[in-house]
Amino acid sequence: MLRLSDIDKSYGATRALSGVTVEAAPGTVLGLVGENGAGKSTLMKVAGGAALADKGTVHLGGQPLGLRTTHDAQAHGIVSVFQELTLLRDLSVEQNLFLTDAPTTPWGSIDGRALRRKAFGVLRDYALDIPPQARVADLPLGQQQMLEIVRAVARKPRVLLLDEATSALGAAEVQWLRELVLRLKAEGTITLFISHRWDEVVSFCDSVAVLRNGELVGLAKTSELDEAEAVRLMTGRAPTEEAFPAKAIASATVALSARELSSPVLAGVNLELKAGEILGLGGLVGQGQGHLLEALFGAHRLDGGVVELSGGRLERPTPRKAMRAGLAYVPQERKTQGLLLLKSVGQNLTLATLDRLKTLLGLVDAGAERDIVDAAIAREQIRTRGGHEPIRNLSGGNQQKVLLERWLLTKPSILLLNDVTRGVDIGTKRHIYDVIAGIARDGVGVIWYSTDARELVGIAHRVLVMLGGRVAAELSGDDVTADRIVEAAVLGGAAA
Repeated sequence: MLRLSDIDKSYGATRALSGVTVEAAPGTVLGLVGENGAGKSTLMKVAGGAALADKGTVHLGGQPLGLRTTHDAQAHGIVSVFQELTLLRDLSVEQNLFLTDAPTTPWGSIDGRALRRKAFGVLRDYALDIPPQARVADLPLGQQQMLEIVRAVARKPRVLLLDEATSALGAAEVQWLRELVLRLKAEGTITLFISHRWDEVVSFCDSVAVLRNGELVGLAKTSELDEAEAVRLMTGRAPTEEAFPAKAIASATVALSARELSSPVLAGVNLELKAGEILGLGGLVGQGQGHLLEALFGAHRLDGGVVELSGGRLERPTPRKAMRAGLAYVPQERKTQGLLLLKSVGQNLTLATLDRLKTLLGLVDAGAERDIVDAAIAREQIRTRGGHEPIRNLSGGNQQKVLLERWLLTKPSILLLNDVTRGVDIGTKRHIYDVIAGIARDGVGVIWYSTDARELVGIAHRVLVMLGGRVAAELSGDDVTADRIVEAAVLGGAAA
């Protein structure tokens, strides 16, 4: 039995956890749900030795553990998988799998052949189809997440902590993880599971603990708690509106067209985006969706193809040229690709619009910048002590609001979104949906890649399903359903 008893944790004046007690038996999965900032990840960090509780104890098998580091936790069989990856990106898959226990030769050097054999065995055992010699940085984010999970379960943990481990995974990859967790349950492993997708909580978890503002406000068997009641417990209010806003009618004007885009990843992609249209990108993880968005923004080099904006060709796209042409891009990995974590909320908000704030002397107008930051914080309902606060202090959902608003401040005509609701709570998701629907009504064209098929159904006018770096199917009208998106992702054009 894993038991966290009467856990308190504060960061300065912020109370992250207050008297939280939960427990999970061997062979069970306990879900932790709540809005961003509710204390879920902090509780997980306490259980995994990544954070030291101010008060309370962690027991496993009836014994108090006294955890002070993640190494302490691993010594007791508690292994964590966090949303923010810990893989060494410049090393290979096999090197990451056996980073601390690689096989060696009699002379003390790493035995490359033995390392390759062991890596093949682990990857085969957990049904992960990745070349052992591949560099981690070259893998799609979803495969990196799967590798992180495999590295954890290969340690045969007594307790597995999964903090938003599905956030970068598509439907097929989530099913892979579901089967893996079922296997671990049969072996007696205790699993703690955090997700903002209620359908995943239902399918993965035996019971669920609901946190709000650092306190435990609900604990029940998953089968006895429906989504509406869970949302009420998480937010303190009953859900009164649909998750997705109404879709506005798109213009007939073509805002962007791309023909025969090709690269080592893309295989002759064609697409057309209307002004005011939200065009969804779906499919299995790693099929070129992110590279397509980066190519349109000039951050992924093309070998061939044409990009046109409002009739004018964008020659040899670069991010600077794309921004001048009215494009904005919100990347998938906010902490490594989007945010400056050592800078303030205000500095992150105005990063893309500093040129507009310069005085005749070339200096930034501090007063104008402060006014823009204060207005953005209020408009996006960003929970922060102010523009001066380090952005690393904010919850994931509030960091995502900052990143999105940075690019909205550029007043783009085309907005490229790479899985922007990844790892954020239901309230923040709804806010993002409303914001994007609003700018679409104002005529902005949006291309939105999401690993959540239901999200694409709710927000997009059309969906392009990608497979092997090409558009395998285009879905519109009544064909835009989660089943059709998943079917097209697996079968390609045969499903269209």
